[in-house]
Amino acid sequence: MAVILITAVIVLLIFNKLRLPTMIGLFITGIVIGHVINDTSMISTLSELGVVFLLFIIGLEFSVEKFSAIKHYALIGGILQVSITTILITFLGLAMGLALNSAIFLGFLVSFSSTAIVMKIMQQKHLTHSIQGRVTLGILIFQDIAVIIVILLTPLLGGQTIELHTIPEVIVKLVGLAVLIFIGAKWFIPLALRDAAKTKNRDLFMLLTLFICMGTTFATSLIGIGPELGAFIAGLLISNTEYSHQTLGYIQPFQDVFMSLFFISIGLMVNLHLFLYNIGIILLLTAIILIINFTATLITGMALKLPTKISISIAILLSQIGEFSFVLANEGMKYGLMTNEFFSIFLGVSILTMSSTPFLQKLTPKIIKKFSKISYFQVDEELTSLPEEIEDEQPIEDHVILVGMGRIGKQMTKAFNQFKVPMLAVDMNPIVVEQQQALGVPIIYGNASNESVLKELRVTSAQCIVISASTYEGTLKTIDTARRLNPDIHIIVRTKYLKNIEEVIEAGADEVIPKEFETSILMFTRIMDYYNKDMDEIADAVNNLRSDNYDAFRSVSSEDVSAYLSNSFTEVELDSVRVYNDAHISDFPFEENNLTITSVIRDNDTIIYIDRDFQFLEDDIILFTGQRYDINNFFDAIEF
Repeated sequence: MAVILITAVIVLLIFNKLRLPTMIGLFITGIVIGHVINDTSMISTLSELGVVFLLFIIGLEFSVEKFSAIKHYALIGGILQVSITTILITFLGLAMGLALNSAIFLGFLVSFSSTAIVMKIMQQKHLTHSIQGRVTLGILIFQDIAVIIVILLTPLLGGQTIELHTIPEVIVKLVGLAVLIFIGAKWFIPLALRDAAKTKNRDLFMLLTLFICMGTTFATSLIGIGPELGAFIAGLLISNTEYSHQTLGYIQPFQDVFMSLFFISIGLMVNLHLFLYNIGIILLLTAIILIINFTATLITGMALKLPTKISISIAILLSQIGEFSFVLANEGMKYGLMTNEFFSIFLGVSILTMSSTPFLQKLTPKIIKKFSKISYFQVDEELTSLPEEIEDEQPIEDHVILVGMGRIGKQMTKAFNQFKVPMLAVDMNPIVVEQQQALGVPIIYGNASNESVLKELRVTSAQCIVISASTYEGTLKTIDTARRLNPDIHIIVRTKYLKNIEEVIEAGADEVIPKEFETSILMFTRIMDYYNKDMDEIADAVNNLRSDNYDAFRSVSSEDVSAYLSNSFTEVELDSVRVYNDAHISDFPFEENNLTITSVIRDNDTIIYIDRDFQFLEDDIILFTGQRYDINNFFDAIEF
């Protein structure tokens, strides 16, 4: 294992310097160490976990809402793409001298694209929520489900027969599994995840998630269903809970590691001597398969009445052979659908098609330009011919991400709603998340320092992120992740101590408000100032916040409060004064100068009900409003 990992590190460092795709480096790592290590059973076993976690994540990201939005493209597009590719490749296989069942099986192998590669490219290029991204996702979802069906059909293609007397037993097992899945999805899993989340124990939540994944996979294997389908079902069980985004954050590192081992294991299976001996046929087949996949997907796009430009982009993204084809190929070997020699050639072709995808994607604009010169293809540069169901959806952008839904977060949410500022929120307290979701607040459960959680919050298109509730270490991680995903995002942070300001600024925050100088009004006015909102409107919002509960306003220094707020409002201003000796309210000339006391800050408490007999104590801070002229007269009249 040490040899494998250090070889991968060295190869990937070289590839990173050369700016070559990581995936190709992993393939080469496998090919290199295949000549050093004889027993590869351990790496093969571990690589299977990569496929399990990949299917688990696909299940996690699958939702009825997402599927409903793209069901037309997932069903019609997926059926067309898989069917056309399978038919064309079947004819190619027959021309190569393969038996009909082997040719059909080869057609299935080639028709499935790489979910891992395509999704990574779309994330890197920010295409996930684009038109081509949504249609591509729909086809990939269909392919992923179709893979499971083909795995079940493979024994039949291999000549196995269905024993009729076993059908009742299979039906009973499937019904029992369906009942267990329903009970788990409806009651057990949501309650278990909720209780685990309430503890805020990361290890407990992560282990429970892994148990759900592995436990479901083990349960399905008991009735003869492969681990891939079991992992997909496990993901589905969690996908419709509010914990799916946080679960994705925990599982993603495992999936990345094991998928890397999966790609290395593919390289291990390559017979380099056989590969070089058949390099000519491998290159020819690679070109043919890329063209067939491209053509099949392009025809699919045209049948869906997509603009030519979009269809070409999708065809390029889906032109490679996917990782699940290797899983299928191994199944085919068991049933005699592939020989060892042909399997080695297939491996070489698959690796080349997968490796070519990043380069072909970069050439997309040039390929579209070539097609635009052909009179048959009407390339719509402005994309004015979009289908209505695609054109209407407008993903949220230029929004505020609110990390933490404490007292300040709730007050800021009200203010954002008043000004119609788009926002998305996240919190680690499942009870708070449930309560706020019931009120219609767009909030998810999760830790904002997780990349997957921030991606769900659309951090790449957000304008601001306000971190108002987190541990100090979590704050630094959230800043780092947000800044890495969106270098231009404006970051405002609340930190507990004044001493942390410099470190938080160095971590990447644009503004830092320590807890000793904390106020929802101050943070809100800064956000509104960033959005260039009218100060009169801000003043009205501040009054509304104050009428709800003004105890969010605290200050160590009355001068600091006055200095900022005097620059924020034009007519009616808010100011403060510190009490240095015990005094009665009548000892201060508030009424004489037409000033209104809004609250009194005493230690860590805020008093908002002030009557005519109120007694001030030493070190109280009095907050009041009035015209600047009257405030100046007030300060001239009092004695310190």
